[in-house]
Amino acid sequence: MERSVRDEHAKRAAENLREERVPWYLPRDKRYRRRLRFTREGKLFVFVTLALGFAAVNTGTNLMYLVFGFMLSLIILSGVLSEHALRELEITRRLPTRAFAGEPTLIELAVSNTKQRLVSYSVEVADQALAEPNDRRCYFLKIAPGSEQSASYRRVVARRGVLRFSGFRVSTRFPFALFEKWRELDGEGELLVYPPLLQHAFAEGAAQEEGDQAGSSRGRGTETRELREYRSGDEMRAIHWRRTAAIGKPVVREFEREAASILTILLDNARPERASDATTEAWQAAFEQNVARAAYVAERALSRGYSVEICARGSRSQLLSGGSPPDVLWRYLALLPSSAAGEIKPANRGARIVDLRRNVSAELSSAA
Repeated sequence: MERSVRDEHAKRAAENLREERVPWYLPRDKRYRRRLRFTREGKLFVFVTLALGFAAVNTGTNLMYLVFGFMLSLIILSGVLSEHALRELEITRRLPTRAFAGEPTLIELAVSNTKQRLVSYSVEVADQALAEPNDRRCYFLKIAPGSEQSASYRRVVARRGVLRFSGFRVSTRFPFALFEKWRELDGEGELLVYPPLLQHAFAEGAAQEEGDQAGSSRGRGTETRELREYRSGDEMRAIHWRRTAAIGKPVVREFEREAASILTILLDNARPERASDATTEAWQAAFEQNVARAAYVAERALSRGYSVEICARGSRSQLLSGGSPPDVLWRYLALLPSSAAGEIKPANRGARIVDLRRNVSAELSSAA
């Protein structure tokens, strides 16, 4: 047992050493590492320079030596100026308060030039995120010494959950675009991505018919709104006996709807076991759609005065009162796992229920 543990530790140490091993021409400290690649124009320029140098050596012409030296000086000057453009830059990421999956999210990057005298020209910053493409960049033409420039870019996150940022890639082609030099800066961060809002039939009409609304509309409640004549189907306990005896015909009480009704959304987040890959993918897609429906229903119900909660397997969200911002429920949905054990938490007594569990089985049967 101890031998296997030692072997495991030795294996991890070897992997860490292999990861830290860097080429001899790069500094061991990541803060000072630079990388570069030649552009198409730079490759052509270097080729012409070498060809001119070869011709100058063969012919011995002073003019060719002069032009060859001038072109070499341009390459050296390009390396020096690009190095100064990347030095002493500090980058800050400013994340939005809300982000939804599948929708453009605006992220701001602020670059500070902490140098005292030198200006940084033509700087590009790529915000790097784990498991996400990093093809969008922010371009800064000129950053004066001791100043800060900010720019924004749009990122579309495909899935809900936590988006983790690893750092920044700062690059420049200044001054002659012969090669692109870049460095990587640390800048970890997290952005919670809410599920998209997928419209559901409940928010269009069912809330008016099944739930209790705040205000003075007709419905079940404790306060009497008005008296009216008895109609077929009215409950006997709603009869106002004193008024009935006074006028000689049945009169019932019309109640006001309660102001604080509870709405419970049910979600089944138990992935089917021992299922085929096609069935699992279909279930996952149907489950994500139900999560998006729950986000939409929660937002609309809160705006209509409902107190809303979400119940899933092994967990339930906080009960939000009507009129509250839905961010707490959206956060719960964003972090809701698709594989959980246990039973679905029961709804509160007397609460209106929006059952989104049956949509998964219906979509699975249609997919089969």
